[in-house]
Amino acid sequence: MSLSVVLVGATTMVLAEPFHRFMLRHATGDAAEALARRVLFDPQGRPTGFDETKIERWLLTTFGDEAQIRIIDAQGRVVFSPVPGDATVFHGEGDLGRGTRSFAFERNGVAMHGAASEILRGGPRWYVYFAASDRLMVQMRETFSQPALFQGMLAVGLTFLAVFLVATHLTLQRMLRPLSVAARHARRITPQSLDARLAGDDLPVEIKPLIDAFNDALNRLQTGYQAQQEFLANAAHELKTPLALMRAEIEQDPPEARNPNLLEDIDRMGRQVQQLLHLAEASEARNYAMEAVEPLTAVAEVCSYMERAAQLHGVQIVATAEHREDGALPPAGPLRWRADRGALFTLMKNLLENAMQHSPPGGTVAVHMGHDGFTVTDEGPGVASSELDRLFERFWRGEARRDIGAGLGLSICTEIARNHGWTIEARRGDVGLRMEVGFGLQPTDAAGPGQRNVRAADTFPAPR
Repeated sequence: MSLSVVLVGATTMVLAEPFHRFMLRHATGDAAEALARRVLFDPQGRPTGFDETKIERWLLTTFGDEAQIRIIDAQGRVVFSPVPGDATVFHGEGDLGRGTRSFAFERNGVAMHGAASEILRGGPRWYVYFAASDRLMVQMRETFSQPALFQGMLAVGLTFLAVFLVATHLTLQRMLRPLSVAARHARRITPQSLDARLAGDDLPVEIKPLIDAFNDALNRLQTGYQAQQEFLANAAHELKTPLALMRAEIEQDPPEARNPNLLEDIDRMGRQVQQLLHLAEASEARNYAMEAVEPLTAVAEVCSYMERAAQLHGVQIVATAEHREDGALPPAGPLRWRADRGALFTLMKNLLENAMQHSPPGGTVAVHMGHDGFTVTDEGPGVASSELDRLFERFWRGEARRDIGAGLGLSICTEIARNHGWTIEARRGDVGLRMEVGFGLQPTDAAGPGQRNVRAADTFPAPR
C-alpha cells in the first residue's frame, strides 16, 4: 500500500500539467454555460446583464483583462459587457455556432482560453463568451490549487494507509485465527496419531485446498505406515513358526549329534523376531489401555520375572521409592502412575535387562521411583558421551556389547515412552549408565482407601 501511495503521487505529478490543460478547457465551457443560464432580458427580448442574485457583480469585474465576459448577437456584435464602454470583440463571427464550444487565442500577447455558449431562448440567437488568461489560471494553480492538491493527497494517502493497515491487521488476524488453530493441531500429529485430520470448516475458502491436500497426504502416509507395521508384525509371526520347526528338528537328533551353535543361532533369531513383534505392537497407540498403576506392584512383578536372569548375571536389583511430603493437607497420596500395565512391564523389563547385561558380577542395578518418573542405574563401564544419542537407534550395538540382542530393546522403550507422553534419556552416572524416564506434567492419581505412603526408606531387592 505504501508503494501504491507513492505511485499515485508520482503519476499525479507527471500528469498534473496535461490534466490542468484538459480541465481548463472544460472549465471555461462550464463557466460559459453557467453564465448563459443566468442572463437577464428586457421586455424587448434583448440581454441586459446577469442575475446578480446568483452571480455577484464583483466576480464579473474584479479580474479586469485576465477574465473577459461578453454577450454578443448572431452577427458577433457585443450587446453587453460588465465593464461599461468595453465593446472589444475577442473572437470572430465565423466561429459562432450552436451549443458550447471551447477555443484558445491570444489577446495583447497573452494566451487565453475561452468558450462560447448559446443562450437557449426563443427568438434571436445570443451567445455568452467567457475567456480567462492562462497566466491567471497558472498563478491560481501554483498558489492555491497545487499546494492544496498535494497536501490533500498526502493527508488522504496517510489516512488511507493507516486505516488500511489497522483494518487489514485486524481482519487477517481474525480470518487466519482458525489457521493458527489448524497449525497447532498439525504439530500434534505424530506417527502414533496419523488418523487425526485437520478441520477446515472455519478457514477462508482460499486456505481450504491446502488443508484438503494436507489431509490427503496424511491419508497416504497413514496407509503406508499401516502397511509397514502390518508387514513387520506379519513377518515376525510368520518367522516364528519355521524357527520353532527348525528347533524341533534339531532337538530330535541325539545330544552328541547336535550342533550347539545352531541352537544358539535359532535362539538369537527367535529373540530378534520377538523384539520385532514387540516393536510393531509398541508403535501402535491403539494398543495401549491407560489405567492407574501402583509402581511398587509393577516393579515387583518385573523383578520376579527377571529373577533368573539376575541370578545368571550375578547382580542384585534394588528398588527405592520416594514419598512427596510437602506438609499439605490432606497428606500427599501414595505413588501412583497412569500407564498401560503391559507396556510398562515391557519398558521396565528391557531397561533392567539392559542394565544387568552391563553390570559386573556382584553389582547392583538400582530402580528409583518417583511421582514424576523413574530411573534405572547400573554399575557397568558406561557409554561414551558421543554414543549416548545412538543408544535408542534401531539395531545399533556398541562395541562393548556383551549380549546377543538385536539392538531393538531401547527402541521399544522409546516407542512405549512416546505413546505415554513420557521422555526417556540416557545419562552418564557416577558409575555406569543412568536411564531416566520422565512423566512431565502427567497428573498422578489420588490415594485410594487403604493405600500406604511409600517413603524413601522403603526398599526391596529382587526376589531370590
